[in-house]
Amino acid sequence: MSTALDHLLAAPPAKQIAALRAGLPAREAADFALQNGLAVGDLAPVLGLGPATLTRRSRAGGQLDQTASERLLRLARIARHATQAFGDAARASAWLTSPHRLLGESPLSLLDTAHGGHEVERQLLAIEHGLPI
Repeated sequence: MSTALDHLLAAPPAKQIAALRAGLPAREAADFALQNGLAVGDLAPVLGLGPATLTRRSRAGGQLDQTASERLLRLARIARHATQAFGDAARASAWLTSPHRLLGESPLSLLDTAHGGHEVERQLLAIEHGLPI
């Protein structure tokens, strides 16, 4: 199923940046959570929001701010990468939400920072290429 986030990931960088600056619809975060088997309560901290705030903004048709929008797009990009690395969305979701011994916590919980995102991507690249992790 193609989503607005999928379209944004495929868009040119200038369009992505403009969308992030304008703020993504909060509904995109709720839809992403639903499509990836995540609870809004698990997704909200990654975006830097409380679960009630994310739910309220989503229901009211509100926007995410630039920071939360950027985090959501990073999560969508990494979830797509994990799906490619593991071969299906269910295995990718399980990996993202399970504690990882080298990362010290679940990959999902690290995605609230750019550095955490880079570490998760580094692990995915190692998995993809059969490197030791």
